[in-house]
This record gives sequence, C-alpha cells and structure tokens, in this order.
Amino acid sequence: MMKKVNIVMKATHNWTQEDEQRLTARLVDNFYDLINRNEEEGLYWTGLQCDLVELAHIVWTSGKLMDRRGFPMDFQTIVHHICRVLHVREPRNPSSILSSVRARKNIRVGPLRERYMQLFMRANVQDPMQMEIRKEEHGDLVS
Repeated sequence: MMKKVNIVMKATHNWTQEDEQRLTARLVDNFYDLINRNEEEGLYWTGLQCDLVELAHIVWTSGKLMDRRGFPMDFQTIVHHICRVLHVREPRNPSSILSSVRARKNIRVGPLRERYMQLFMRANVQDPMQMEIRKEEHGDLVS
C-alpha cells in the first residue's frame, strides 16, 4: 500500500523594501492626482470598498499627502476625498473596515499590498490601482 504524501509550498516574496517603496510612491501619486479631481469627471472605483480604504491607509501611513496648511492629511480626510471622487459610499468608520481587513482569514483574498506587489513585480503592471478605476462617459463605462 502506497503512503499518501502531502505537498505544501511556501509563498515566496521576491521583492525588496525598495520595490515596496516604489509601489507606495506610485499609490501616493495616484491618490494625489485623484483627490485633486472633481467628482463630475465620472471616475468610478470598480473594486471593493475595503480595498480602497486599505489603499487610503497605505497612503496615510506614508505621510506624503499634505493639506493646504502643510500638515499631513488625516486618514478620515483622505478616505472622504477619495470616496467622493470615485463615487464610493463613504464608510462611517474607515478604521473599523481596516480592522476587519486585517482580521480576515480568507486565504483566497490576500492583503492588498501583496496582491498589488504581485501585479507590480511579476505581471509588470506599473499602476495596479488604475485597473480598478473606470471613467463613465455618457452612461457608458470606458477603461
């Protein structure tokens, strides 16, 4: 009788801290551009609301977005502006969404930073966030 053997593979990350910093800089640039846009431009977020909140948190922790007084923007303000521009219902408590995201155990939906790093490094997608934004023109969604 043949003994059954379980095969387990370990996920490997082939990116450096510099790679993660490049991705974060790209996300900050995207947020800067988006927050300064008008909601009438017809941009829509097609991803999950929790992913957008997680992206806002990544941008907030970078400390690189400033308000008009020169202070780093607070998390709630970043979430408010990005939801307004991308036509997403603004969560009452974005921090609770972030806590839920961190607590999720679903292995099929890994952390957003990991998913974006995979796209950024392995699939050579320079702006992973842009894949989840669509522009509506005259009632039609345009990529």
